[in-house]
Amino acid sequence: MVFQSEIIGQSVSRIDGPDKVTGETLFAADVVLPGMLCGKILRSPHPHARIRGFDTAAARAVPGVMAVITGEDARGFYQGKVLRDLPVLCWDRVRYIGDRVAAVAAETPEAAEEALLLIEVDYEELPAVFDPMEAMLPGAPLIHDDVAAYEGAPLHVLAPDIHNGQTRLSWTKGDLVQGFAEADIVLEHSFSVPSRHQGYIEPFASVIAIDDDGRIQAWCSSKAPFRARRQLAEAVGLDEERIRVNVTSIGGDFGGKGDTRDLPIAYLLAKKANRPVKIVMSSVEELTASNPTHPTFVTIKSGMTRDGRLTAREVHTVHASGAYGAMKPRAYLST
Repeated sequence: MVFQSEIIGQSVSRIDGPDKVTGETLFAADVVLPGMLCGKILRSPHPHARIRGFDTAAARAVPGVMAVITGEDARGFYQGKVLRDLPVLCWDRVRYIGDRVAAVAAETPEAAEEALLLIEVDYEELPAVFDPMEAMLPGAPLIHDDVAAYEGAPLHVLAPDIHNGQTRLSWTKGDLVQGFAEADIVLEHSFSVPSRHQGYIEPFASVIAIDDDGRIQAWCSSKAPFRARRQLAEAVGLDEERIRVNVTSIGGDFGGKGDTRDLPIAYLLAKKANRPVKIVMSSVEELTASNPTHPTFVTIKSGMTRDGRLTAREVHTVHASGAYGAMKPRAYLST
């Protein structure tokens, strides 16, 4: 008897296929609104530094520039999925190369770029740390003074005893000591996996328009519109009910587009300029200041009998959150 399927081996039409091949699919970067301005972000060139001050006079004088904001305009504004430790714009300290410190909205991309070059930020460079294992050693530069002080900090799993540590999770099943005692062979290996960008084709885009009554229309390259609405509201102190996130197609995700990225900055620029604003990250910005995977360090110790039966296994994993834990899933996956 030969099994014949009406599904397996048959050609299936993609629902979104025709729109994509004809260019009809709308992505966030495709949104065009009357009077829309181009937003650009100034990022820190230092891995760790104290901000002493800003000078934006020359940037404001560039023809076509409609709004210039710095960390002083966003003091106290933090964003994140659960743990909100990422400044919308840094006002006192930067913690990685690419940290956001200022932004511009202008009539053209060229005017915005010119204005960015004219913003002066007075930095005092501080010692930096680049290796996650070294970061946990006593005496390493302290990245955050008090993780528990941030909104959304998962207090039940914080690890204040670990230098630069954020959280710790532990699971145990059975008697580990007894399991290793029963083993004929014990093997221990360590592995490391570097951070990887997800490699999606579409760079993250953020668009904000504010109606005359103060209601906010938003478009962004996020796969989670309701989460984006909540994160924007929490970041800049808005009522969620006054925000509508309009869903657009996503040009690739692979786990990298569950946050709001630069949407709060687009809001601050739009509010100041009283015009819609669109910010589209460049490929360089994506690779410098987006939401890549964790660098991970794993040590696996396994006990087994000579006939191949596993008697015990102990795994110690360190996930490096980078400068912030704001965009990590449920926050406490970062250690």
